[in-house]
Amino acid sequence: MKVAVRSWPNPAVSHEYQGKSSENSTLDTGLYLISMITLLLIRHGIAEDPKHGVSDADRPLTSEGWEKTRAAMAGLVKCGYVPTRAVSSPYKRAMETLVCLKEATRDGFPVGYWGGLVPEGNPQLAEAWLRDELIEADPFEVFAIVSHQPFCSELTRHLTGQWVDFKKAACTVIHFDGTTFSFGAHFTPSDLRAKA
Repeated sequence: MKVAVRSWPNPAVSHEYQGKSSENSTLDTGLYLISMITLLLIRHGIAEDPKHGVSDADRPLTSEGWEKTRAAMAGLVKCGYVPTRAVSSPYKRAMETLVCLKEATRDGFPVGYWGGLVPEGNPQLAEAWLRDELIEADPFEVFAIVSHQPFCSELTRHLTGQWVDFKKAACTVIHFDGTTFSFGAHFTPSDLRAKA
C-alpha cells in the first residue's frame, strides 16, 4: 500500500511512505491522503534597541530588520509555506514582521493579534488558545504565528519536546494532526534568505 503524507499546500514537507501489505491481503494498492495542519512559529525581525521613553511594545523593526525580514519571509514562501491565516503578538516589531510575511505572498491572508504571544507569554495558555483556534480549521491550514523570545523557544519545547534557539526572523514548522503537535523543521534567517 502506498500512502502520501502531505501538508498541502506545503510541498516542502510532503513525502511518501511505501508500506507493505500481507500476502493474504485482498486490498488494492492505493494512494491515501493524510491531512495535517502546519504551524509556522516565527520570531520577529531585528528591532530598534530599547530607548528611554519608548515602551518595549512600541519598538519597531530597524531598516536592516525590514530588509532582512522581507528576504527571510520571501524565502519561507518560496519554500512552499504560504499561510492561510496568521496571528501576531500586538508588539510593533511582531506586527511589522507579519507585514513582511504578508507582502511575500501573492494574495495575502487574514491576520489577527493575540496578547498571549508577548515575550513573557505562557506556553500552557498558548496551547489551549491554539487548540481552540484549530478546532474547526481546514485540515490543510498553514497558520503563521509571529512572536518573541524566549516565548518562541518555550512554546516549541512545550508543544513538541524540542528546544530551538530562535534567531530574529527564524521559523519553526510544527505539525498538528488534530491531537498531537510534532516538530517539522527549523529554518534560520540565513537559511530563509538564501532561498529568496
